[in-house]
Amino acid sequence: MDNKIFKIIFMGLLGLSALLSILFMAGVVSEGLLINFCYLLMGVASIAGVLFSVLNMVKNPKKAKNALIGIGVVLVICIIGYAMAGSEEHMNLDGKLLADSATSKKSEGGLIAFYILAFLAIGSIVFAEVSKMFK
Repeated sequence: MDNKIFKIIFMGLLGLSALLSILFMAGVVSEGLLINFCYLLMGVASIAGVLFSVLNMVKNPKKAKNALIGIGVVLVICIIGYAMAGSEEHMNLDGKLLADSATSKKSEGGLIAFYILAFLAIGSIVFAEVSKMFK
């Protein structure tokens, strides 16, 4: 029953999206309406993604433990990246402030966390391929 309801909602949103796209191409609706509809669709998708993830975790607590461990590891890596980041103010040649210390620390922390995660991803791929060779 639930699956049928989701299919009906999906088809309705798909049809409404197609109709709005056609009306936009015909010049009947403005791009503002289309952009707002896209924001609405993104919000619905985000809420549905979080809601179904939480419901799946409640139904399968053993799998939820593994997911929460993964989320915890990513959070720890983000905290490490933030702690390693500097907090310098950046200015252009005219002396105009480009990034204050807080913005600089956040962006540099995000970059450091990205580099750590990329290194771990590449390392795990290499490890998986090398371990296959020895099996």
